[in-house]
This record gives sequence, structure tokens and C-alpha cells, in this order.
Amino acid sequence: MISYDELVQRMNTAYEKQAGFVPDEASDTGVRFRVLAGEIYSLLTDLAWLKQSLLPQTAAGEQLDKLAQEQGLGRLQAAHAKGSVQFTAMGGSVVQAVLPAGTRCTTGGENPVLVETLEELQLPVEAGKTVSVQAQAVSAGAVGNVLAAAVTALTAANSFVSAVTNPQAFTGGRDAETDEQLRARLLQQDTQQNNGANPAFYRQLAEQQEGVFSASVQTATPAAGEVTVWLAGVGAQVADSTVQQVQKVLEAARELNVQVHVYPAKIVPLKLSFVVQEKEGQLKTVAQQAVRKAVQNSFSSLRVGETLCETQLYAQIYNTGAVQSVKLLSNTTFPTASEDTLVTLATLEVS
Repeated sequence: MISYDELVQRMNTAYEKQAGFVPDEASDTGVRFRVLAGEIYSLLTDLAWLKQSLLPQTAAGEQLDKLAQEQGLGRLQAAHAKGSVQFTAMGGSVVQAVLPAGTRCTTGGENPVLVETLEELQLPVEAGKTVSVQAQAVSAGAVGNVLAAAVTALTAANSFVSAVTNPQAFTGGRDAETDEQLRARLLQQDTQQNNGANPAFYRQLAEQQEGVFSASVQTATPAAGEVTVWLAGVGAQVADSTVQQVQKVLEAARELNVQVHVYPAKIVPLKLSFVVQEKEGQLKTVAQQAVRKAVQNSFSSLRVGETLCETQLYAQIYNTGAVQSVKLLSNTTFPTASEDTLVTLATLEVS
């Protein structure tokens, strides 16, 4: 786009051709030229912004949100990872101790992740007995997707608890959707227009339901006149109640003489182990944390029917700018994409 100074120069040049001299900056004509150039430049800036905002390929921020809303999409907000925490009773008490909802535990280390219980919990009186309670990461985002046994302690000492752990990994944590991620979803929807009866219709309706991050649809499966839908959350399987709710919604919206089957996607868990060499001047722990986040984000963004390969993970890791080199140690076979499966991250080690 032409700059303000170029506009003034063009006016001066045109004036010189007609009058034989360039107007002085302090003259009435010179002042008028600069005021006019400023207005023209503002108009050109607005036109450039408008042109950029009209298409999903170039729109950003609020304008991209508006284009997505026209297609029934909304930017995915950051979500808290959820799981369960198991407490081991210290014993020796004559009364049953109670841990209130909101009790916080930590993974420890230099970059601890905090989780908090969602319900009140009564500890057993007998020493060594365990009891579990639902919990979620305090901070929303993929960083809360901690692996099994990562939670190791209470943030505040408690004489009634001898040990804390999480038997399974926390899942469902998601960073807020970026412009690039929302743009990719919007463009994908543009290529699969909803006509009220095709796979896009069922997929879009399923993904509008709470607890569903992605859905895969096949028509004429398992037979003509039948539609099969597979659901998944963010890097995790959906709850049975979610499957039942989606089944109910799709049953109400289906075409005549069509049977709809809704299932949770099959989970294909991967165990990964990386060795990284940080860049010069970069702290080892910072580089390791950057790699963990990059890998976790890659898996959190996977949809039903999608998969990853080693090259894609390497690209995401190097894009962090924190590592000089990286090597995948685990002998992992990355699965091929399948309509009914969700590839998830079971364990992740970075050294």
C-alpha cells in the first residue's frame, strides 16, 4: 500500500508539472496537500483492512470470529484438564478426616501443575487405605494434561494424608483456539457444505453438543440408509452420557427412513520418549517444557479420523525455537488414519 509520504510526493510532483514549482510546506497549498494525504491514507488503510477481513484466508481476530459465526462455528476456548486424584490415608485418627472440595495438589518440580478436587472427600480411618475423587487442573490449557502418577503432593501439608497420586493421566485440557486453528476448521467446513442430509450435516450437529470436540461420520454404514457417527473429546474419549445426548439430538434431526448410530471413537494411545538438546543459552528445563507443550498441543488438536507422524511432531518441536536437536527414542508405530479412531498421548517423557 502507498505510504503517506508517497502520497504527498505525488501531489507535489503533479503540482510542479502544472505550476512549475513545488509548494512550500508552510504554504496554504502545502498544508492542504498534507491534510488531504492524511485522509486518503486513512481511507486506503480502512479499505485494506476491509479487504483482508472479507475472507477467512486473511481475516484475523474478531473479524475471523464473525466469519466463523456465520457458518455456525465459534472459537474454542481454553478448557481445564480433568481426571482423578487418589489419596492414601495416614491412619491413626479416631475421627474420619474430611478434605474439602478445592483441595489442591501439585506435580512439583520447577514448573508445577496444580490440580484441585471437585468434591468433598472423606478419608478412611485405616492406614494405607486409598480413596479417589474427581479433580481438574487449576489453570485451563493443554499444560494441565499431566501424565499418570505426575501428581505427587498436596500444596499444603495434611497429617491425615500419607501419599497423593493420579492413577490415570489428566485429559481434556486445551489451549484457546488460535486464528490458524479456527481458520483451518472454517475452511474445512467450506469444503463440506451442510445440505441437511450429508455427512457434514451430522458432523456439524454432533460437534455443537457439549463435550464433543470432533466427530467423524460415514453414511451407508453399516448398510444403506444408515449413518454412523464416532465422537471424541479433546485428546480423550467422550462420556457415555455425551454419546446418549448426541444420539438423541441426531435421532430428532435425521431424515426419514434413516437409522443413526453414535459411538465413542476407539482410542489408540501412544507412548513417546524424546531426547532433546537445547539451543545455546537456553535452559534445559525450559526447552523440555517447550517440547512437552508442543507435543501435547499436537495431540490435543487431533480430531477423530486424523493421525500424526514423526515428521509432524519434529516440525512442531523445532518450531518452539528452544531446541537444537531432538530424537524420538521410543519404538513407536504411528497408526494410519481411521474414521473410527482417535490417536491420543498415553505417556510422554522428555530428557
